[in-house]
Amino acid sequence: MRRAYGGFGMLQQQRTKLHMTPQLQQAVKILQMPAPELRAFINQQLEDNPMLEQADWSTDTRKSTGSSRSSSDYDSLQHVAGQTETLEQHLLEQLNVDLDEKEEMKRIVRYLIGNLDASGYLSLDDQQLAVQLEVDQALVAQAFQILRKLEPAGVGARSLSECLKLQAERLPECHPLLMQLIEDFLEDVAASRIHKLKQRLKASEADITTAIAQLKSLQPRPGAAFQAGAPGYVLPDVIVRSAGEEGQFAVMLHDAAFPRLHINAEYEKLTLNVNRTEETGIFLHTRRSAAAFLIRCLEQRRATLLRVTRAIVEEQAAFFRFGPAQLRPMTLLDIADKLGLHESTISRAASGKFALTAWGTYELGFFFPTGFNKGLDDAISAESVKARLKELIRTEGESPYSDQQLADAFAQDGIPISRRTVTKYRESLGIASSIHRKR
Repeated sequence: MRRAYGGFGMLQQQRTKLHMTPQLQQAVKILQMPAPELRAFINQQLEDNPMLEQADWSTDTRKSTGSSRSSSDYDSLQHVAGQTETLEQHLLEQLNVDLDEKEEMKRIVRYLIGNLDASGYLSLDDQQLAVQLEVDQALVAQAFQILRKLEPAGVGARSLSECLKLQAERLPECHPLLMQLIEDFLEDVAASRIHKLKQRLKASEADITTAIAQLKSLQPRPGAAFQAGAPGYVLPDVIVRSAGEEGQFAVMLHDAAFPRLHINAEYEKLTLNVNRTEETGIFLHTRRSAAAFLIRCLEQRRATLLRVTRAIVEEQAAFFRFGPAQLRPMTLLDIADKLGLHESTISRAASGKFALTAWGTYELGFFFPTGFNKGLDDAISAESVKARLKELIRTEGESPYSDQQLADAFAQDGIPISRRTVTKYRESLGIASSIHRKR
């Protein structure tokens, strides 16, 4: 019934509206969690809920279903982060072990080392350092000479040219033109102005090219190899390995990323013997329901991730047989249709999850690349195009291909790719233009 009052009124109507309950929200959240976040979440649940216990894998007597793999059967070194030596540690070790210097001089050198930036450069001048250390400026200059004798060559420099000169001085055979290039012509070298260099240096193109090649062998950032950061590691959620039969692969869940939970037997008995209406009974039954629901969510997560990964392996079989160059274009919708699931479910299942393969460890999202000729038998992904691009440039010889020539070569192979896309892929691979490759 509707009554109108001057344009205003009341209206009754039925609508269908999707409502996510707190339980459903938790299930979706658990599916989307990457392994480290899931581990932290489970640890928190184990602390909060006395009903939950983590299964002891050493005494687990489950029958093997082939869907998981014991963590003891997995090489833990695959995902443990290595301890990287820092530039400061590397230099201090040389100072303390290899150099016979007085303690006062070592103190000054240690201070210099502590003020190096990530590239190995030092921005403070001798006078500033002398004031800060309350020592004579001559001692600072002497400490600088000691620092610059350490490895890697070039540390302690105050400019790029100084860094390169320090390295050039240690070369067993320094090209006669090298020092002059470093001191006066670095910008011309960077811009490949060979003609200008020939005029200014009064040298042949062959000599200049040889000197530039030696210059490019030097390290402009000697500290780069020692840059410290948080050690990164990846714990794969799934493991894909050859099943023995030709072209067949087995997909297993990595148990270290999937801790199994069960309900504590003692608390389970206690729950059955208490009154549901009493405070203790309400608490125990509430905790048991929460524990049971969490366990179901984790098992559903395992099953979904296993199904999604198996579907990916089937669709990207060429990748698992022959490597990244054979990766084909694929969308989330392709896997969703194959499994009869919603596209958002595939997205959540793949997000932040990693697969250990014979070609390395990849995030599942890697297997959904964009590409060319989608839907055709000769469909090819962007990664495959980049692999072919690298191969074409590697074999081009003394006459480098222009980006347009590379695009034409792809077109002859049935891959419609524009010159602009070739340029973008070439630059993303760190490959110079044809002009610079020729020089």
